[in-house]
Amino acid sequence: MALHITDACTGCGACRRICPTHAASGSSGSPHAIDSRLCIECGACGRVCPADAVEDIFGTPVACLPRGEWMIPVFITAACRACEACVQCCPAGVLAMKEQEGRRIPALAQPDGCVSCSWCATSCMFGAVEMRRKGADTQ
Repeated sequence: MALHITDACTGCGACRRICPTHAASGSSGSPHAIDSRLCIECGACGRVCPADAVEDIFGTPVACLPRGEWMIPVFITAACRACEACVQCCPAGVLAMKEQEGRRIPALAQPDGCVSCSWCATSCMFGAVEMRRKGADTQ
């Protein structure tokens, strides 16, 4: 299954620019499309679409949302086992391991590149990654 771009698409290209897997494509000013083979259903294309032209797999429009309201990963260092699963699965490539107080922990190395897919949280076997709104209290 994949997200779908409707006829309401204006061809602005916002979806094409944000998609971490290059699933969204099209020419400027023409309706765009999503390649179901590449789509990871992160919803980033819908959150940036000013025409509300992106639907989820159930046909529900994905609401456009200001970037400041997107969820980002927060790492719970006490639970982290430094397995790097979160870093390895990140489709946007924005996570990295860093040294902190003598141990390696994951970090959001490129916050502006995060597409809020939550793959990092889903892949963590230890519950060490939580998705929270930007600016929310962190541990």
